[in-house]
Amino acid sequence: MIEFKEVRKSYKTKQVLKGINLTIADGEFMVLIGSSGCGKTTLLKTINKLISIDSGDVIINGVNVRELDETQLPKKIGYVVQEGGLFPHMTIEDNIALTMKLAEWPEDKIHDRVTEMLQLVNLDPEAYRNLYPSQLSGGQRQRVGVARAFASDPPIILMDEPFSALDPVTRSELQNEVSALHENFHKTIVFVTHDMDEAIKLSTRICVIHDGKIVQCDTPERLLKHPANDYVDSFIGRNRLWSNPNFIYAEDFMLQNPVQTHINRTVMQAIMQMSIYHVDCLLVTRGGKMAGMLRLSNIIHIEDYAQPIDAFITDDYITVFNDTSLEEIVSKVDYNQTGVIPVTDHDGYLKGFLTKGCLLATLSRQFTPEPEEKGSDSNG
Repeated sequence: MIEFKEVRKSYKTKQVLKGINLTIADGEFMVLIGSSGCGKTTLLKTINKLISIDSGDVIINGVNVRELDETQLPKKIGYVVQEGGLFPHMTIEDNIALTMKLAEWPEDKIHDRVTEMLQLVNLDPEAYRNLYPSQLSGGQRQRVGVARAFASDPPIILMDEPFSALDPVTRSELQNEVSALHENFHKTIVFVTHDMDEAIKLSTRICVIHDGKIVQCDTPERLLKHPANDYVDSFIGRNRLWSNPNFIYAEDFMLQNPVQTHINRTVMQAIMQMSIYHVDCLLVTRGGKMAGMLRLSNIIHIEDYAQPIDAFITDDYITVFNDTSLEEIVSKVDYNQTGVIPVTDHDGYLKGFLTKGCLLATLSRQFTPEPEEKGSDSNG
């Protein structure tokens, strides 16, 4: 666990960190994000003592970093920077082995560990171990940097905008690889970026920093749905939630008060209800729970309107839970069939409904231009 308690740091007259309080649990993927100069990189570097603080405490697993000997840090903390931060005069194998040597690993284990780490970042050990950094592309150097950080098996990995200089394709590949490494090794990762899409993709929590203060620290989902203030809302981008369908659930955009009827109603009563509400189907319930769907086409031609509707309801329809993601809903929907989709909780109680129209409206939100800031126009 990493704890920041009232951490403050100034450079001359500029206060960069203004009483930071934050706890990062073991195994978290914490992303620090904010605009340039907000203090996110400074905060990261207080963890491995690259930057000393003026006051407050940075505590790692109960030990104040002031008490940690710098020679012990490679055992506890891995560090990745842009371009990997590799030593140009050392081979790839020697670069990766460096942290293990500093952590006093036995020599006979280092060679095998280098092989393992190169394989984990999708580099052929025999093809790359004897090359020098200048012989690698930017993406390959960054993969080596990641391998070096994980090599000595430290519990904490710090990553300072490691992918910002890479092309989008390579960047996405490395994001996937780091995410897989986090899942497999359960390291505590503290990651600095200015890219909100990257933060959402990687993190378990996102810490938004502005002017040296934490303005919100939350899960990606809650950050997107419940920004703490106008700054967070503006920094995230008002439409960003709608381009992340895995964070949008049926209950977020379902229609309330569906036209429904009880299973004991007669055909005549059902037809009258359809007429009043101008619909061609009813959601049928029993004790508040979804029992089926009654379509006008199933009853319009029968002669005895006094019959109960239970013989005519169908279970041939799509239903979703209130916590089903938009991504999953879209994969289920057949747009050539009826547009009414009941939404229930996990006990079967009817909560609302979806239509093709509200689905399409929700999906189109990501393409809707964000409102311009109010201000004076060119005519004064």
